[in-house]
Amino acid sequence: MSDRETRLRALADTLADRPDVTGAWTAKHFSDRLFVVEVDPDGSLPEEVRERLHDADLREANEVYDVDGAADADFAGALDDGRRYRFVDVRERGELRSYVVE
Repeated sequence: MSDRETRLRALADTLADRPDVTGAWTAKHFSDRLFVVEVDPDGSLPEEVRERLHDADLREANEVYDVDGAADADFAGALDDGRRYRFVDVRERGELRSYVVE
């Protein structure tokens, strides 16, 4: 595991311990690393969390991927038990290997 991945996983653990966050984790998306944060169904992403993510070079996924028609640059959807927000690690964007079998 790289130092960057270790730091981002530690950040996810720290954020998940907040009372206004129900979960946080990293995930791989082709050659990018995503950072996902979930909050309560009636909640929204706290601005302090967004600032910490920006400080860690994580940017709103819909903005990074230029998703047309997205209401919010980071909103990934409403779930039965929460709201999900996605961010992209722009520091190491495109550096992960994708294991696609032809």
